[in-house]
Amino acid sequence: MTFGEKISDLRKKKGISQEKLAELLEVSRQAVTKWESGKGNPDTENLIRLSEIFGVSLDELCGKEAEKPKAKIHPGGHLLCLISILIVTAYCVIGGITKNFNGETLIMLIILAIPMHCFTHLMFWGMVKSGEFSMLAGYDSEIKYDTENLKRYVSGLDFMLGLETASYLFLMVTTALIVPEFEIQYILLFGYIISFVAGIFFMGYKFGDKIYLEPKDAEKAKRAFPSEIILMAMIFFAIAAFVLFFELKGYQNNTAKPFPMLGMMFVSVGLSLGGYLAESRRLKKEEDPKPFFGKAFIICNVLAVIAILIMAIL
Repeated sequence: MTFGEKISDLRKKKGISQEKLAELLEVSRQAVTKWESGKGNPDTENLIRLSEIFGVSLDELCGKEAEKPKAKIHPGGHLLCLISILIVTAYCVIGGITKNFNGETLIMLIILAIPMHCFTHLMFWGMVKSGEFSMLAGYDSEIKYDTENLKRYVSGLDFMLGLETASYLFLMVTTALIVPEFEIQYILLFGYIISFVAGIFFMGYKFGDKIYLEPKDAEKAKRAFPSEIILMAMIFFAIAAFVLFFELKGYQNNTAKPFPMLGMMFVSVGLSLGGYLAESRRLKKEEDPKPFFGKAFIICNVLAVIAILIMAIL
């Protein structure tokens, strides 16, 4: 960061405009503009006054910032991918020997181990290596990010989601081989989905203030957190309602009866997601949004609740 960029950054963090800073220093606004653009430097007296206004020492103001250690992908990410593949392989071998092999279970294991885990890990690994985050959900090229903290966020997210996936695969394979008569893979899958979504929101909240360079962007991210929690809750209730009604009505997996109910579950999740995206766009456009939630967000979630209720009568 250049000296001019440092002045601009400290000024914005204090919420001071160029005009106000010029007024406090008793200089022209053009002088402040020159300092921040690197076309000029303040004299000793103004340097002292700048350090007092920003609440930093002269060394911090004039000296070079300590270089942050480079972020690296968590070393456990590669190992967890290997463990997931080995778990699926072990199921094929042991299941074939014990005659407890099930094709439907194998398909679910492969989907989670390869696309969900390994491909996602490779995508995160590529982001950290290249510093290119355009494929990251929610990334905005117009926002200024702290690249190293963003890499740490992606690396931590990769390890946490990898650990969740490998743990679920182990539980699913263990139950499928030991007690194949109990089909609890859907209950485990339900728990996995909830923990997966919760983990993403947890990491986003943990790194919310660290990945943004501009305070206003961090503030917008905080304002979006309530809508993210509601989205997670609505997904949870939609899936839980489907599982509950499926069991209460005594439906079988190989019949067409539960499909209308399954369709309403997807409608409910889709409406919740649509409301969340509409709310995200509203918060992005408005500097100081007055309603706590926008109309589109409220309407979509009300319709999502109605869809869940319709599931009960199908």
